Amino acid sequence: MKHKVISKILLKLSGFAFLTVAVMSVPMLVDSGFSGIIKGGQLQAAEEEGRRAPPEARSSQTLGRRMVTRINEVMELRDMELFTEALEVLEQVKEDYDRDRLNDREKFVMWQFYANLYQIQERYDEAIGAYQQMLVLPNMTQEQLEQTLFYLGSLHYVQEQFREAIENFVKYNEIALEPNEDVYFRIGTAYYQLEEYNEAIPYIQRNMEILRSKNEDISKNTYDLLRALYFNVEDYVSAYQILRESVILFNEQSDWTLMPAVLGQIERFQEQGQSYYVTNALGHLDSEAQLVNLAAQLYNSDYPYGCARIMEKGMSDGIIEEDAGNLSFLSTCYQIAREDEKAAEPLERAAVMTEDGENYARLGRIYSTMQEFEKSVESFEMALEKGELDRPDQVYLSMARSLMELNRYDEGIEAARSARDDERSEDTANTWITVLTREKERYDTIQRQRRELAEYFR
Repeated sequence: MKHKVISKILLKLSGFAFLTVAVMSVPMLVDSGFSGIIKGGQLQAAEEEGRRAPPEARSSQTLGRRMVTRINEVMELRDMELFTEALEVLEQVKEDYDRDRLNDREKFVMWQFYANLYQIQERYDEAIGAYQQMLVLPNMTQEQLEQTLFYLGSLHYVQEQFREAIENFVKYNEIALEPNEDVYFRIGTAYYQLEEYNEAIPYIQRNMEILRSKNEDISKNTYDLLRALYFNVEDYVSAYQILRESVILFNEQSDWTLMPAVLGQIERFQEQGQSYYVTNALGHLDSEAQLVNLAAQLYNSDYPYGCARIMEKGMSDGIIEEDAGNLSFLSTCYQIAREDEKAAEPLERAAVMTEDGENYARLGRIYSTMQEFEKSVESFEMALEKGELDRPDQVYLSMARSLMELNRYDEGIEAARSARDDERSEDTANTWITVLTREKERYDTIQRQRRELAEYFR
């Protein structure tokens, strides 16, 4: 027997891309009730009917001998997958129906078998028509009505006729003696397919409530669907609560890696950083974006050394690309952590990769802090040569300081004069010119005295 399976639930997460699948198996009509009818007391009644003349009025809920014989034949042909032949036998029953020779029960059974045979052959429109014929029959039992509405709604769902599916499932809920969690789930998924997310949420919630009341497990797909619905209506607080339950119950990597993003959406940044850290400790972060986000969280949480270690390990593992941006960020983390020597190497590599001189300017300042003034000056010169600097005047002033440390006062004064071209640095540049001029005079005096002393003791 063939089964049609629908698997079409696609998550859309504002800014985030998250995919979840809810599998909907359409129930196939089985012989529930038929075996009992044919093998039980009603068969005995049918046999007795063959031994005596039929009464003028037969019960509307019994099958006659003629009907039992044909239904047996239909089932045998169906089980042999001779569907055309089975339908031909059923057409003989239909002739009695057209002549109004069938009672209510027989009419119901006839349409059930039509629906069954059509459904097996995936002739869903004809199966739907058969179920609709059953709905207009008089004297239907509670069980018959529930079963018909359930199958009719399911077939509409298979046909992606979601509005009709919802209509029949809602009718089912209105008359059902017991709540059916599957019906609530299917209504919710049908609304999801129609992108009517607010309407879908209460039905999925009700599905979960019924399962909990029965002490039955709720599937991961159901949690994912409800979370997706909350995302689509931008109810991130509720989405977070559902995600927390899912993490505890299923402990899947996809939920762990989604958790920091959801915490970010609800602006719980401290918990977001902690979540990234735990997720990484569990080995669930395995993409560049995830590791860089973790590093950024550590940086923002005043843990720059941890940030640098995450970036460095990600690069050594081949997960984080060693491009200019990532290398520059790694250097920044080490620099803020006061690990200047470790900050210099990645920044040197980043500076070569970039077209502007900003990274060289930063590198010059790092070397200046390390008191490697020759390298500092070389880096500042490269920064100015590459150009496209936000504040070249600041670079000139930093270079003037390094040149002063190297006793290259004339070059330092020239650099300070260049900084003076920007009015924002005019006062500072003039101060540096004054300082450099005095230092040059002091240095020249000391050097002259040394020469004179050297000549005196010669």
